[in-house]
Amino acid sequence: MEDQKKFYSLPKGFTLPHTLSGLPEDASILVGFSGGADSSALLHMLSLYGKATGAKIYAAHINHGIRGAEADRDEEFCRNTAKKYGAEFFSLRADVPAIAKERQRSVETAAREVRYEYFSKIMRENNIGILCVAHNADDNFETILFNISRGSGLSGVCGIPRTRDFEGGIIVRPILEMSKSDIIEYCGENNIEYVTDSTNVDNDYTRNRIRNLVIPELKAICPGAEHAAARLSENLRADALCLDSMAAWFLEETRQGFSIEAEKINGSPSAVTTRAIMTMFKEVSDGVDIEYPHVKAILTLCHKSVPHSSLDLPAGVRAVIENGRLCFTKDAPAQKNIPSEKFCIAICEEVTPISQIRGEIVTQKIQKGENIYKKSMKLFIDSDKIIGKLSVRNRLPGDKIRMNSMGKRIKKMMCDKKIDCQLRPRIPMICDDSGIIAVPFLGTRDGYTANSSSENIISIELKLF
Repeated sequence: MEDQKKFYSLPKGFTLPHTLSGLPEDASILVGFSGGADSSALLHMLSLYGKATGAKIYAAHINHGIRGAEADRDEEFCRNTAKKYGAEFFSLRADVPAIAKERQRSVETAAREVRYEYFSKIMRENNIGILCVAHNADDNFETILFNISRGSGLSGVCGIPRTRDFEGGIIVRPILEMSKSDIIEYCGENNIEYVTDSTNVDNDYTRNRIRNLVIPELKAICPGAEHAAARLSENLRADALCLDSMAAWFLEETRQGFSIEAEKINGSPSAVTTRAIMTMFKEVSDGVDIEYPHVKAILTLCHKSVPHSSLDLPAGVRAVIENGRLCFTKDAPAQKNIPSEKFCIAICEEVTPISQIRGEIVTQKIQKGENIYKKSMKLFIDSDKIIGKLSVRNRLPGDKIRMNSMGKRIKKMMCDKKIDCQLRPRIPMICDDSGIIAVPFLGTRDGYTANSSSENIISIELKLF
């Protein structure tokens, strides 16, 4: 309470940035400043906050290259307003429609990506720890409705979080509890000027249709619906945090690399396993999020648990059932329709790098009479049996090697040996001019295995990075 008294001139519903961020109250702040009523009100509030705490305020504006002269007007307005409040101003002009086409995104999504990339750059270059954005209670209500319409899970119905980490610092939303009408009233009381974006009334944009057509009807039915939605999201966020912690514990107890026993997935609550699967997928896909239809398909794959059954997923990831486990691999889809010469590298020196499998082949000549049986992690080839030159290549569909007087499929041997499905695409085939003569982790072709009577022996070892 004493802390709040210092900021008596700030409106009800404004949450102190240092309270949200956990950083000192004089920590520098960057404001995402569009020039609209929300961000203009926020910049005014933060200028008062900065005077009271000593926090330096910066403002950043993005001209998205969509509205022509109107966008230029907004940029100039923002520059002048930031100067009026003593905030250092940054601006970026970007051709968002072209960027959206290049990245294969919607214009809305591309605009958001450009904004946050620019904010992150400014914060890194100026040692700014906090980014303040002007989302309000109506925006939160809009987001909840949008996510519900898309069939979102619990996290989507939680709406917009008050804080979140991102590359460059921490995002805080000081006016998330204020409604749009509260903000307009604040602007009027404090003679705050702002601009209006003409695209806000364009109902071709999904969120605009919710904002302009759906929300007014809901408010007419239930005044204060945006605040009720805020209470809903706050309550559900506590539930989501509990389930997230249970999913983290489940992963810690059950996973091995990017695999989990299918039986443990089938026997656990779906609210937990769904989160665990989404987390593991995001890790193997390098940050890509998976949507619920894919998660449901993965759960079905686990429920059936048919050996070697698989499912292709976004970002080049495949889910496979191997040895009773659900395994995620990113390399497996590339094994389809591989050209016969995708890579083939001659082994001509002691160390041969193989960048395609992120590893290297190490060869070494062995003295006759040396005990090779103590070195079981290596393959030992009778070099007098080698036809032509040694080389390594990728595994191809249908590859076989002759062992114990039988032609054996290498894919089946890897399954029988329970080699992790993520490792399999990274194991090269060691060949001479007659074909495959050895496979790391599996063994050596009949007639090529060295023994104590062999005159010339070469050891071959695969090292993976």
